[in-house]
Amino acid sequence: MTRLRGSLRRVAESPFPVLVTGESGCGKELVARGVHRLSGRPERRFGAVNCAALTDELVEAELFGYVRGAFTGAMTDRAGLFEASDRGTLFLDEVGELSPRAQAKLLRVLQDGEIRRVGDTVPRAVDVRVVAATNRPLESDVRTRQFREDLLYRLDVLRIEVPPLRDRGDDVRLLAEHFWERARSLTGSRAMPARSTLEALARYHWPGNVRQLENIVAALVVRGPRSGVVGPALLPTAITGGAGGQNGMPTLHEARQVFERRFVSGALAQAGGRRAKAASALGVTRQGLAKLLKRLDLDDRGTAAVRCGDGARYGESAES
Repeated sequence: MTRLRGSLRRVAESPFPVLVTGESGCGKELVARGVHRLSGRPERRFGAVNCAALTDELVEAELFGYVRGAFTGAMTDRAGLFEASDRGTLFLDEVGELSPRAQAKLLRVLQDGEIRRVGDTVPRAVDVRVVAATNRPLESDVRTRQFREDLLYRLDVLRIEVPPLRDRGDDVRLLAEHFWERARSLTGSRAMPARSTLEALARYHWPGNVRQLENIVAALVVRGPRSGVVGPALLPTAITGGAGGQNGMPTLHEARQVFERRFVSGALAQAGGRRAKAASALGVTRQGLAKLLKRLDLDDRGTAAVRCGDGARYGESAES
């Protein structure tokens, strides 16, 4: 993370597009905001949009704006995110989810530095620093013609790779303490985590990365006592390993199940949730993958449900 911060500062000082890569929940938007804050544009707007949430019909209106009468419901002129972020930064999250049509429109803006509102004939010059993020292997999507190669070259001028939480060692404990203090301030709790609780959190592999850790800690603060020390008993069994074997160690069956869940959910994450592609990578049939998903309690996104305390369910991303 120290190396990442150094790289972040060097990248921020340049005017070129940035591609932030990393698993879901590892903090890609924080990196994008860091690029904006450390750049020469911090006083200007930081615009952000989740590309996966935009339909093909909405992409142009959201990014480029529209003029009155351009379509039904367009009662007034409206600037899009590119115009609103002029001389600032625009963060395109999950850029790999854009449709081919939207990719072509985005490429044109990056090439020409101009946008054209929907229904308008007048081009408008914009000066926007584009930071895109993806948890998908765009190079593979280029080979399967799901993502334009020329657009990848335009976006991938400077790349920042955010490591998953499981590769960040002692960061788990530091982040857990940070999130605990923030949750305490929001709830009025005076409780503190036991050392054994922090140790249990540090041992877990965190397939949902920092976002999952933050949510688990928040749930623990809410569910725990208002004062005193909160032990690991209220943690989800996916983290504590349930009863486990002797001396609290997981049994061979439990360890094998954890490995299989991580391995299968990792293949699903790399395949963008596409079962056929994930099955091929795993060397099983689609029917075999379906049986694995059912046995491991995973869906097509690699998401499982974990239980906390009295059985309340909390969503746990199992992407890896």
